Amino acid sequence: MRTTLLAALLLLACAFTARAETAWPAYIGTLPRAVSESPVAAELPAEVAKLAPDASLPPELARWSGAWNGWACFAALCDIKLAIRDLTATGARVTYAGASAQQVNNDEAAGTFDGGELQVRLRTGAKVVLRLRADGDMEFSLWRPDTQLLSAGVLSRKPPAYVRQAEWITTPWTEQGKPVRLELVVHRPPGAGPFRTVIINHGSTGEGNRPEWFKQTWTSPELSAFLVARGWQVMYPQRRGRGRSDGLYDEGFERDRSRYSCDPELSLPGAEHALADLEVAYAAIKARPDVDARQLVVGGISRGGILSVAFAGRHPQELRGVLNFVGGWVGGGCPQASLVNTTLFNAGVGFPRDTLWLYGEKDPFYRIAHSRSNFDAFRAAGGKASFHVLPPPDGLDGHNIYRQPALWASEVDAYFTAIGSGPRPPAGSAP
Repeated sequence: MRTTLLAALLLLACAFTARAETAWPAYIGTLPRAVSESPVAAELPAEVAKLAPDASLPPELARWSGAWNGWACFAALCDIKLAIRDLTATGARVTYAGASAQQVNNDEAAGTFDGGELQVRLRTGAKVVLRLRADGDMEFSLWRPDTQLLSAGVLSRKPPAYVRQAEWITTPWTEQGKPVRLELVVHRPPGAGPFRTVIINHGSTGEGNRPEWFKQTWTSPELSAFLVARGWQVMYPQRRGRGRSDGLYDEGFERDRSRYSCDPELSLPGAEHALADLEVAYAAIKARPDVDARQLVVGGISRGGILSVAFAGRHPQELRGVLNFVGGWVGGGCPQASLVNTTLFNAGVGFPRDTLWLYGEKDPFYRIAHSRSNFDAFRAAGGKASFHVLPPPDGLDGHNIYRQPALWASEVDAYFTAIGSGPRPPAGSAP
């Protein structure tokens, strides 16, 4: 009996200490516990949807067991749920549910432990690979067949990292006789507020030649988890024609709408179209009872970053600060990129406070030399800003540094402290 027990324990130890073969990109280890943004909810069968961890198992196995909820895919657009049961030293039974706007997939299969990972082959041929973090959360990855990473995210058995709600903003516009509304996604700390608030503006859709991407609501679980943990409410307005917002997406296309235009005569009016959307969203946001209008910061990614700088120049006394992540309106490959981007950035020189510019090496759209020249022109025109160059981890390019708080946390915390909005946990959170 003792020999059998010893053999089982040795087998269990080997299963968790052997070297795993999956080549996880480095950035997955820093993805946050967050909330799914999928418009379709994944659904586990009722008999396992609330499965509790099995306390009768050895601790090494018990920490895998139970029902797990979380997110995957870019911008958290996939909802993922798992139930793990019938654990042994070599594997477990896994019920999988994944959902997005494009597809819903439900499956159940035997999983196998390999070097600290739990691997599950789905009917589709894709492989789910799971590993546990020291804090008890679970890293999720989906591969096809075994080497191409399709999506990644984080699952948890803890309460959600923030409260998510989607709302509508009325606008003064109509199109084809119908009123135009803008979608607003809110990520907030617990409680009623009012909260100091960051308005995060989304970017473009690559080259503008994928209309199916226009309808994807964009948020950032990485930014939200970071900011909500510091007591900020985060709001993501979707401009006209983006996400579920009504209206025509018209932000500087070629005349045939085949792609974004490099021509300043087309591109710059597209930016004005976007700034008009920001004005409407801003007016609605600052009037909300859950928003502390004295503590409003505006920021954004890519096109959202340059829009935020330009927008701050139109509201010099109202905003507390500006976060510009890899901002620019047209890519450096456009012949007149410097003219377009400098024109928009310099619209913000009237903002009297410092602005924070964060850029990544190996950015396929905005090389550091181009972005620094925009920054130098902004400073020369009288703008106040600091410029930081950050190295992306393996698996991400420089345009995606916003997904890695570890790269810029110290700069953002220092910036918030400098503008009088230093880090503080949300009310009711653990010390």
